[in-house]
Amino acid sequence: MKTKENSLEDRISKLPDEILINILSRMTIKEAAITSLLSSRWRYLWTFFNGRLNFDDLLDLSDLKLSIDSCRDYDYNVYLRRKRLAIWVDQILGTLRTQTVEELKIRLGEIAICDVDNWFKFAIEKRIKRLELDFSCWVTICEPYPFPSKVDISSSFRSLTSLCLKNVDVTNEVVENLLRYCQLLEVLSLQVTKRVTSIKVSGPSLQLKYLELKFLPNLKDLEIDSANLISFKYAGAEFNANFRHVPSLVEMFIEGYYCEYFVHNLYKLTSVAAQLRTLKLLLMTATLPEAVLCSIPELPNLKHLELSILICENCFLTCASFLKASPSLHKLTVKLLYIPSVYVQRIMKHPHLSLRVLELTGFQWLEADIEFLTDLVENAVTLEKIIIDICRPHYLGTSRELLYRNTEYYQSARKRAVEFVAKFPRLESVIL
Repeated sequence: MKTKENSLEDRISKLPDEILINILSRMTIKEAAITSLLSSRWRYLWTFFNGRLNFDDLLDLSDLKLSIDSCRDYDYNVYLRRKRLAIWVDQILGTLRTQTVEELKIRLGEIAICDVDNWFKFAIEKRIKRLELDFSCWVTICEPYPFPSKVDISSSFRSLTSLCLKNVDVTNEVVENLLRYCQLLEVLSLQVTKRVTSIKVSGPSLQLKYLELKFLPNLKDLEIDSANLISFKYAGAEFNANFRHVPSLVEMFIEGYYCEYFVHNLYKLTSVAAQLRTLKLLLMTATLPEAVLCSIPELPNLKHLELSILICENCFLTCASFLKASPSLHKLTVKLLYIPSVYVQRIMKHPHLSLRVLELTGFQWLEADIEFLTDLVENAVTLEKIIIDICRPHYLGTSRELLYRNTEYYQSARKRAVEFVAKFPRLESVIL
């Protein structure tokens, strides 16, 4: 007598291969491979998997507590583990018989060049749409993996829509060819590469919408002439940026030493500034001259402003200056990355007629914090919600977060935050 479960299993197994493969391709590759154990009907179906291949080495070295004496043995064990993982990736990719694959994402360290060459070959043969190779976890001790010189970009990556390369050594010519020949490319992220000195993003057929450049130490010049570009992210040193024609650009994320230069020269980008809807800045220091803060051009369409500040002697003046320049702002996010030793108390007061959400992370609820925030809330007549996270931003998502949330310092600061929001019962509040 068949059970209800067996009957259901039989009906699923009788579905056409195309439907079963479509179902399997929505799983992870590990989940799909396990179905081969169900029955002979399922044994080889997973080899036609065409979904998202995500091979992340999730080993978080920062969470491990190792004695100096055990480090050498540990390093060797990590190497063996990564090598076994690379072999496993090779085996999986070699088994797949599908003609196309949606995505390939690999994050590993200390891998032989021959392994990575095979992965590039697989990506080309399977007409990958989204490719991410991340070798940044060993960037301090390993030379970047060189982009394969034998790859003919003009014919190899025509199906590519998203490319992310971290600690992969590319040249100006490689970047130029990617932008020229990958006509479906919408997302390009280059991180941790030394040989790129200039980038020109232009072309009538260019579909690029999201451009991310992080830690390119020798980048000197960037020219963007792209009607479709929506978002630009940059982290690193100062460089010469020329935004020639970017009518769709509405998001900018800037961090690192270039951030101060960007704020200093924002008045030169008035046309770009006028169209931004989201602006996120990570300032290494908020000690910007008052003349610079007073010259910030109007940001009439800005809806979300995020300010992350590392050293914040006059962070409140910086916040106030941007608020004054953003008459349509709906959400303000302020993240203090470290406790300031000294505050500059001068704060510009003016009404904020559109601010609805205030998000604060890393505030310690000292007297200066409370003074600034009281003025801000009292002048934000449309404010509806305040979100407060006492935790330091750089602890979030790490093993230190839980430890910090259990300290007396955290509990004391949280108590002061609760007392603060109690003064404004009209506001919806969330305190973490």
